Amino acid sequence: MKTRFWILMGLIVVSLGAMVYLTGPSRKTSVILVDATAVVTDPAKYHEHELRVRGFVKPGSVLRYGDKADFIMTLDGRDLKVHFNGETQLPDTFADNAPVRADGHLSPDMLLVSNKIEAKCASKYEADYAKRRELSSARFKTEFEGNQ
Repeated sequence: MKTRFWILMGLIVVSLGAMVYLTGPSRKTSVILVDATAVVTDPAKYHEHELRVRGFVKPGSVLRYGDKADFIMTLDGRDLKVHFNGETQLPDTFADNAPVRADGHLSPDMLLVSNKIEAKCASKYEADYAKRRELSSARFKTEFEGNQ
């Protein structure tokens, strides 16, 4: 009985050790939310991190080819070149002057390589949806009361 216990304990310890070894040292998995101005001003600070960068699409800078796109994100007169690699779909609201957020990493040549683009923030959509819902509810009440 004692032998089985120690074999089981040994297997547990070896399994836990293997899990720690295979996952490697703890890595930074956090995403840094930053404005395009800060990235352009101090790029060395952001090279080793996963970034979520905010700014606006510079008018006339969008170049689409297939699922990929290149554009310039601008904020406070500072420009950051962005390459979208097409891993996800570009939103319908992605256009000139649109508020945009790009998730990715900064390459050594100051290019933000992005795997996800969001144009306009979700709260704007939610607020718009809530307003439309209120209007449709009010219209429904008016129509419903008129039919009685």
